[in-house]
Parts: sequence; C-alpha cells; structure tokens
Amino acid sequence: MSAIATGPSGRPFLTVAEAADELAVTERFIRKLIADGTLPAVKVGARVVRIRRADLEDSLEPARVIPRAQQR
Repeated sequence: MSAIATGPSGRPFLTVAEAADELAVTERFIRKLIADGTLPAVKVGARVVRIRRADLEDSLEPARVIPRAQQR
C-alpha cells in the first residue's frame, strides 16, 4: 500500500468538486485556495486539476476559539 493518504474511495487524488464536497464549501472557494497558493494542486492536461488528499488535510488549520470571558 502507498504511503499517500487515501480516503473511502481509495484514491489519493481529488477533483476540485470532490475537495469542495469534503469541506462543504464551493468549488470557487477551492479554486481560490489553489490560486492563493494555500492549497497545492497539480494540472493534468490543459484543464484538469487534481488535489492530493493529504495536501487538502494539511491545509486545514484548527480554529482558535476565544472563551467569552476573555473577549471583554
């Protein structure tokens, strides 16, 4: 088995639509992350873009929640 992380489908690469579905965001948002350099992606051919599942997971950051008592 490959060292690359795979999801339920067993495929290590995702389409833009699949990545958007996994994060419950729009395809436009995923394309913005790719354009900003926040989310690495590869072009396969002239118009086909693929995202490594591991890169998608690595691009996520934990949210910093400030307790209400410290917000005042």
